[in-house]
Amino acid sequence: MINHFRKEMPLPLFGIGHSFGGNNLAMLSLIHPRLFTSLTLLDPVIVGQAPHSGGRGAPAASTFRRDLWPSREAAVAGFRKSPFYKSWDPRVLEAWNKYGIRETPTLLYPNEKGTMTLSTPVHHEVQTFIRANFEDPINGPLAPITQYSHADLDPSIPPGELFYSPAPPMVLARLPHLRPSVLYVFGGTSNMAPPAANAEKMRLTGTGTGGSGGAAKGRVKEVVLEGVGHLIAMEAPVQTAENTAKWIGQEMQLWRQEAEKFAGWAKMDVIKKQVLSEKWKSVLGGDPRQRKASDSPAKL
Repeated sequence: MINHFRKEMPLPLFGIGHSFGGNNLAMLSLIHPRLFTSLTLLDPVIVGQAPHSGGRGAPAASTFRRDLWPSREAAVAGFRKSPFYKSWDPRVLEAWNKYGIRETPTLLYPNEKGTMTLSTPVHHEVQTFIRANFEDPINGPLAPITQYSHADLDPSIPPGELFYSPAPPMVLARLPHLRPSVLYVFGGTSNMAPPAANAEKMRLTGTGTGGSGGAAKGRVKEVVLEGVGHLIAMEAPVQTAENTAKWIGQEMQLWRQEAEKFAGWAKMDVIKKQVLSEKWKSVLGGDPRQRKASDSPAKL
């Protein structure tokens, strides 16, 4: 798909993702290393922590959240009263009120008309967080779970663990090979960004084969927004934008320099770009046939 639509995606491309969106962008960059020039990852869910270690809070809250209201006005009134939205920037909440809900009927509520429901169904949201590791009716004929049906099931998960989340530890393990430069923006009070976990990402990102070079090369940076939780883009959009804009400006300058070098190479003679140079041959040690002839003793 990316190669087919490449004309519609002129470079440079900058990816900005929050939470699991940050995880998704990192995974995409591992699959297609040259797609993005740089990434801004806002409190990304890239951790080795399994659900049994305390990772069920968000899935539980989303599973049992309300998802049907008699009118848009009723939904908006509920959002404004909810403690969950109190820390949001008013402009973000206004956008949520406009785009976060939609009118019924929907596939889930075919018999409701004129009411409002979430634009992203609860059932879809929750399954981005965790998956069932038990014989859930949602699996239908795929039950019981096997390696064939659920190849992403981590074999290190403790026996009897009922839920798992494959993407966070998978991406964490591959961070050394991440090619795009990365700006991490962490929430100072986020449960997804304890200092030790942030340090681990900074230590790993881009440092391996195929990676950007990592923090030591200036290709990975972190910013911690003090007093801000996991919902960085909702709580602190101005700080998020300022840090992201500064990073993109820096990366654009570097991209232009590299693009200029590549443009110069592209103008080289076609043959010269493909044929092994004399320097190549010299560094390789020269023609072994000639060396053999010169090493032979002289004949009288």
